[in-house]
Amino acid sequence: MKALQKGFTLIELMIVIAIIGILAAIAVPAYSDYIARSQASEASSLAAGLKTQVVDNMQNNQCVSGPNNTLVANIDQQEGKYGVAVIGGTAEVNQAALQPNDPTGCTITYTVNANGVSASIAGQALVLDVLKNGSVHKNNSSTMDDKYIPKAYL
Repeated sequence: MKALQKGFTLIELMIVIAIIGILAAIAVPAYSDYIARSQASEASSLAAGLKTQVVDNMQNNQCVSGPNNTLVANIDQQEGKYGVAVIGGTAEVNQAALQPNDPTGCTITYTVNANGVSASIAGQALVLDVLKNGSVHKNNSSTMDDKYIPKAYL
């Protein structure tokens, strides 16, 4: 009579371990990118709040709220969990001549904290131009890699 097998052989266990290792090697970098993108997406919510402030300030032909285009701490900046967004720039003098998709000269700069965030985006900055129509678009002076920036800004 033939003996019944009562478990897995060593080679079967090694194959399963190798497959798990390969899957983990693929999943860990993808998860790291996912975390960085989710932390960078905080810029969207902070910039949305500041866009309204910029549009209000543009009626005085300046980007920030203070006199002589000076930054007002609690109005012209917002602090989030992963970084801070600040209004900056100098408003174009002739706003009436701008087309709807032209930059106004005002920017919103979202700077990621150096600690407590993904190493891929730590200390990076996303600079957004505020357009005449009130929308925002990525400025070329941004230091954040495009793969982490929300697609709406590209």
